[in-house]
Amino acid sequence: MRRAGIVTYLIAVVSVVVLCYGTASAAKKDTRKLCADCHKEVAGFFDKKRVHKPVAGGQCTACHNPHASKHKNLIGESRDELCYGCHKKDKLLKGNVVHQPVVEGLCLECHASHSSDKRALLKGAEAELCFGCHKKENIEGKKFVHPEVRKGRCTTCHDPHGSTLEGLIVKNNMCISCHKGGSKTLRTAHSGLNVSGTQCLSCHSPHSSDNRGIIKANVHAPFAEGKCNVCHKQGSKEIVKADYTMCLDCHENSMQSFYKRYSHLMAGKDDNFCADCHTPHASDERALLRDREDKTCWQCHEDTRSFTHSARYIHPDLKKCLDCHVSHGSNARYMLAAGDNTCSMEGCHPSQGRFTHPVGDDAIDPRSREPMNCSTCHNPMGSPEEFILRAGKVMELCIKCHQI
Repeated sequence: MRRAGIVTYLIAVVSVVVLCYGTASAAKKDTRKLCADCHKEVAGFFDKKRVHKPVAGGQCTACHNPHASKHKNLIGESRDELCYGCHKKDKLLKGNVVHQPVVEGLCLECHASHSSDKRALLKGAEAELCFGCHKKENIEGKKFVHPEVRKGRCTTCHDPHGSTLEGLIVKNNMCISCHKGGSKTLRTAHSGLNVSGTQCLSCHSPHSSDNRGIIKANVHAPFAEGKCNVCHKQGSKEIVKADYTMCLDCHENSMQSFYKRYSHLMAGKDDNFCADCHTPHASDERALLRDREDKTCWQCHEDTRSFTHSARYIHPDLKKCLDCHVSHGSNARYMLAAGDNTCSMEGCHPSQGRFTHPVGDDAIDPRSREPMNCSTCHNPMGSPEEFILRAGKVMELCIKCHQI
């Protein structure tokens, strides 16, 4: 009986090995005719201009398991793992800024798996695919549109997979690839200055604008009035003063907002810390912010960015930092707009603290001896736990204070 069991086991092992070997060998064989007997759509794959290399070779089993699979359409592996079998990951992802669909392994959101009339087996025109996620009106909805945007050539400036630069930009100083900074045309448009090496996006929108020259929506008053010499030396890019006192010549009252217990004053810096967050020329954001609120803040708060990027649950509207925080200075911890009442302000969570766990001066955290508030139990940015809790909701969070 025991010998019979061993024999049966060995037969099963050999069968599996043979089956696996047969499947691996089949991946290299032309199975097009065999598969087409049932899958009539195979013939249509060859009517397109571009055919995926395995399909062209009839190697259906390079991607599909002919017997069984836990993946849809009998795919042999998860889609991203399957694609990286041929398309090397390190060549596609050239930096630490990765396109979100690529992060999620959604290769087939943009690429056809069998054949296409478009280059790179794209499912449609570049712009069509991009506008599937990026709202068209936000990109080219203004009066003046960048020529490459109008032509739908998104990948002229953006890498669709990965980049070392924010916004998946292809390379630094991207604009001078087409616009030569020292050319007569650009010199004339910039009061005779050679603008090579300058940050073009400190004035211009890369996509579209209602202002001529695709100048960004909100313009700094001296810039709008052509009074460049308020900040720059006559006929030069050199600035009048190297520190923040130049800004105080006009914005003297703004300094008062920094004189708080917690402040964004950059102590010890010799340059103009105002320019760390604000552009002196033009911006599509309020208060002439250099970039979107979250991106501006992440210049310094990279830890928050990396943490929330990997968090399973994040706070809604996380990109609107100034909805909860004060930008210059505050007497409240974390520079919260309304201190411990920030979570319940403006109708966000008006009922919190009334029917849930007690908070406030009458509820003291036994660990810190400080009054409990929302962030005692919740991480206001993000968390791997539901309800952005700081620990598991079943028991793990509770026993941090309530000993069993």
